[in-house]
Amino acid sequence: MICRGISMLYSTDEILQTLRNAREQSGLSQRDLSARIGVPQSHISKIENGGTDLRLSSLVELARALDYELVLVPRKALAAVEAVVSNAYATLSSEDRQRSVVFNRAQAALARLHRDHPDAGEFKRLDQTLRELANFRLGKTDLDTLRAIAEKLMKLPAGAGAAAAIERASKQLRTLRNRIAHALPEMPRPAYQLDDENEDA
Repeated sequence: MICRGISMLYSTDEILQTLRNAREQSGLSQRDLSARIGVPQSHISKIENGGTDLRLSSLVELARALDYELVLVPRKALAAVEAVVSNAYATLSSEDRQRSVVFNRAQAALARLHRDHPDAGEFKRLDQTLRELANFRLGKTDLDTLRAIAEKLMKLPAGAGAAAAIERASKQLRTLRNRIAHALPEMPRPAYQLDDENEDA
């Protein structure tokens, strides 16, 4: 089995360790992952610690939530596939990895929001805006802004005051998206400007 650059023998312990490592590398807590796939955090803990027998459908769902795919590879081709996957993963820059962590955290925040506040009218708008932002190249400042918004959503308590905070977060995400989408390169300005008046007069 190949999981985004990591080869695995068919050992339950190794698969569980890969899932745990993938979750941690993605910057997700067990609670974040549980919100993303709709199971209690205690179930994620049991899975990672081998305390429950994992069904194949659950394994596929967990892997996909962590941006992995399960693949059966013929043993004769395993070395070649491992080399290709490992090389592709190694070419990711630290910036791309950081971007992945921030977007995973934001998606986990939305999943938690949807679970804890199912009636939030802004949820679809937040989700759509986040999907649109994923299509842009975000700089460090933009990623920091997205991270801050995601953290606010993760810490959002249940209750009546949540609606206003969700609306603020939605507006902040849309503002970020609009600023990036509509950013036009500045026109070059001349280093000097000639006066229209004739100074010789």
